[in-house]
Amino acid sequence: MPPAVPSRKLAGIEHALRFTDDFVPFNVVVALTIEGQLPAAGLRAALNELQLRHPMLQARIVAAGNEYAFHFDGVGPIPMEICEAVPAGTAADTWLAAAEEELHRRFHLAEGPLMRCRYLPNPSGGCLILVLHHTIVDGASATRLVAELLSLCACRDSAESAAASEEGRFAASALYPASHTGARFVLAAAAFLARQMADEVKFRRLSRGLRKAPIADTGRCRILPIRFSAALTAALLEASRRHRITLNSILSAGLLAAVQGRLYPGPRAPLRHIVFTDLRPHLRSPVPASELGCHIAMFRFTVVVERDGEFWQLARGIQESTLRAAHSGERFLSHSMSPKMMKMIVDLKAFRMAATALSYTGALPLPASYRLATGYGSFTVTGLHALHIIGGLVVMAYFLGPGSLMFRRNPEQLSNRIEVTGIFWHFVDLVWITVFPILYLT
Repeated sequence: MPPAVPSRKLAGIEHALRFTDDFVPFNVVVALTIEGQLPAAGLRAALNELQLRHPMLQARIVAAGNEYAFHFDGVGPIPMEICEAVPAGTAADTWLAAAEEELHRRFHLAEGPLMRCRYLPNPSGGCLILVLHHTIVDGASATRLVAELLSLCACRDSAESAAASEEGRFAASALYPASHTGARFVLAAAAFLARQMADEVKFRRLSRGLRKAPIADTGRCRILPIRFSAALTAALLEASRRHRITLNSILSAGLLAAVQGRLYPGPRAPLRHIVFTDLRPHLRSPVPASELGCHIAMFRFTVVVERDGEFWQLARGIQESTLRAAHSGERFLSHSMSPKMMKMIVDLKAFRMAATALSYTGALPLPASYRLATGYGSFTVTGLHALHIIGGLVVMAYFLGPGSLMFRRNPEQLSNRIEVTGIFWHFVDLVWITVFPILYLT
């Protein structure tokens, strides 16, 4: 699908992420465990089709002074690397090391494309690692992109999965609702800045005498996989319903309590926390998840964590802070001002953005399995071929049984019918010679 515009400027969180990438790569890494072999040719074809559908996969980022712009022109195919087969028993360690490596591998942003793929085969299947620059993807669109790629690999294509032609044309800031544009937005921004300053004063006052987190010039991301048992997951969901607190708030509280318990020996500590929110359904023209783009904002607030405090009270406080920020329209204000905030933090090097941050999009709505077309074929074609064979067998069985009596009455007529049956049977053979390479060898 051709891009709707030749270029456009990065704005809001897009600009902030690109600016931060000069110091630490801002990549989104998706790791998928594949059961059964994934043919390299099929994966290559699926990536090519995916890139044709999505203008953001045809984009590169060009710097112009202090500004950045997407240019939708002249990028090559999505890079694909097929690694050597991994020995049995080492697959878990291998994918983890590969995923961490991809977190820190920079994209050639001025050349594009802003996506790459690595496949690590093993005896039972393999691990598919997809890497995208954060400026072109968020949680909602990443989930849909993964589902679309797997469907293309399995030849289960759907017109619904194709991206809309508007992808990449507008930044989220161009689609703010009317209440957050013009003079009203300026007044709301002034109030937002006042609240941020008040929160900063509160944080500094409560932090006196406490441990001060070191400020590093750069950082390195690590991945710590945690698998919840079915029993623990069920108990967590039940507790969430019973206390009427979202899983996002529960997980945020768990992170903050862990940081306070490990790093701050006192009875209480003020900690900053970041929660990410999806802008797509709140824009003037809602953006579907099928369109790639980074349409998110972050809520940043101070939470006082008590060492002996009640956990559900902490989780409820986080949820209420998040709701207050959402109701006051801070999702748009935070999105708009994120470039200035990022630049201030990088330039000052005097404080961290937060102690913890959580981006939780919930369970991924992916099918339990994708059967590759190379392993089964088309039911319509193979089913019709089976009917041809069954019909031929029935006719030949007739000639071996009741039809054999015709040999005594009219041998010439029987000979003619057997000749026609032979032509039909060999026609089925010729059809299969054509069908087999189309379904199983391409």
